[in-house]
Amino acid sequence: MMNGEFFDNGVLHVFVPFGWKLFCGSDSGGKVTSKKLHIYKGAQTEMDIFTKAGITICFYGKNEIYISTRSFYDNVCEIESFELRGNLWKGYTCTSLGYPYTMLESTHDGATFQVMILMKNGECEISLDDADVIKILESLATSCFEEGVLWDF
Repeated sequence: MMNGEFFDNGVLHVFVPFGWKLFCGSDSGGKVTSKKLHIYKGAQTEMDIFTKAGITICFYGKNEIYISTRSFYDNVCEIESFELRGNLWKGYTCTSLGYPYTMLESTHDGATFQVMILMKNGECEISLDDADVIKILESLATSCFEEGVLWDF
């Protein structure tokens, strides 16, 4: 069993392994949002997202528009779709400003999770095959109250 703790902000639920740190994300207007999280390996402060490898999770509800950012990246290469905990994940590897990423998305009943994995940053490196990365993805869930119905991703 992996050591860590679960984080729940009322919208997103995720497991944060020991040695990783979670930070709340901001929307395009700079306001902290419950629909975006950063989880970085070996981070101590929010500034460490610039020097560590990690994962950014974004959630788009049923009534929100999700547009893939695929065209913004270089060296895009499809990866094979896979299933975790009943959710189908599709994605690709790419680079952004020279940094390697694995970009994933999973849609269920009109809601989408977008997961951006910064694979290498300086001396820090993570992989989609790492047990802690898989545990984070497996644990990812949401419960939102939209249109009078409580639903789980």
